[in-house]
Amino acid sequence: MTTPVSPLWVSGLRDQARDPNSTKHALETQLVTADMLILTLDGALPAAHLYEGDMVITSHGALPLLRLRAVHIPQQIRLVHAPCYSFGPDQHQPCDLFPSQMIKGPSGDTIFARDLIGQGKIGYRNVPQARLFALHFALDVSIYTQGLTLRAAKPVIAPV
Repeated sequence: MTTPVSPLWVSGLRDQARDPNSTKHALETQLVTADMLILTLDGALPAAHLYEGDMVITSHGALPLLRLRAVHIPQQIRLVHAPCYSFGPDQHQPCDLFPSQMIKGPSGDTIFARDLIGQGKIGYRNVPQARLFALHFALDVSIYTQGLTLRAAKPVIAPV
């Protein structure tokens, strides 16, 4: 099920996530675009093609995806756009990142995607609407995609 939300709601989450080293609120905003390729045991799959239970490659090995929350923003939204190879030779396709998406930066520090604006050809791109996903695991993990290391959404407790 996709939850429609307003850009103001998403902007409110983004504004809560001010410090990448303080992840208390920031992990609520770990959203990836529907076409973002996520590494799984079945290969790289777009986030929109993932299902709960899929085995995703994480910083703690392959873990099952416990919850996949889809968010649809029907109005224009501004995303961080990275052309091919912006993040190295493993990024064969351009990618769009939610501005508050936390990624591992070139120096190994955790930074927001918006902090990369102006580096190389990375810039903002307005899209008329967006379908975003939050990927939840049992642990606080990073996931791998298109040459990037991304923080996953806040962990959830496995259903009993």
